Amino acid sequence: MNTGISGLDGLDEEKLSEIRENAARLSDMKQEVPVEELFSESFIQRHTKFSSIGHLLKAAGYEGNTDEEFDEFIQGHTINPFIIEHTPFRSWQDFQELAVSAYITKWVGL
Repeated sequence: MNTGISGLDGLDEEKLSEIRENAARLSDMKQEVPVEELFSESFIQRHTKFSSIGHLLKAAGYEGNTDEEFDEFIQGHTINPFIIEHTPFRSWQDFQELAVSAYITKWVGL
């Protein structure tokens, strides 16, 4: 039975140590990640026809300026149909989960 983690073959001890340190720092983070950082331009361009999260949200009808307005918009009933129509994702939640995964992978150094 193989219990190894795939994709880590060929990493030297120095790189593994760097990944461990970055993962430890990530687990200690208390602040929220800005939307523009979480949904980087490269992530948005890879998964949508938009150039940035700002352009995507504007096209979806978002006109707010505060965290509260953003939360209300995301929790509303209009974002999921937009995401389904304009991305390969089934919901904002799926879209966000992949963005978080990509962010963590990049931040840790994999």
